[in-house]
Amino acid sequence: MNRKKLSILIAVTALFSGVASACDFKCTYNKHIDAIKSKDFKAFESTIIKDGQLPFILPNGKYFDDPVAYRKMLKEWFAEDGWTFSPEVIKTEETKEMGTVLLKVDYNEKDRGGKPYHLEHFLFLVFKKEAGGWFLVHDQNTKIESGANQ
Repeated sequence: MNRKKLSILIAVTALFSGVASACDFKCTYNKHIDAIKSKDFKAFESTIIKDGQLPFILPNGKYFDDPVAYRKMLKEWFAEDGWTFSPEVIKTEETKEMGTVLLKVDYNEKDRGGKPYHLEHFLFLVFKKEAGGWFLVHDQNTKIESGANQ
């Protein structure tokens, strides 16, 4: 095989290997969840929209949609020690442009205000396909009241 054909073959192989390794919806939400569990803010941030609003609802009902505040809050949380995040996927849905994942999360902190803290909550994430990738556009946490039907 001559050099020109070999160069073309290498270029085409590189192009298709890049396409094959692109992260689809399932890959993106798994990357997002794995980044939370491992407290890897860089990987987490790569799954979040770059521009625009990002609605965020905390388990206590507090709402804001500022993506800068979202990143700041989550970066500070990732830097804290003593917490664990154990999610269970309940349901996913995907269209050509949007994907949702509903998780049940068991969250624990060793020490919050001098005592252990536990929270069971539903986490509902919405991802949107844009610019060839999938990005988080909505993050909602809903506390599960003890004794609630599930």
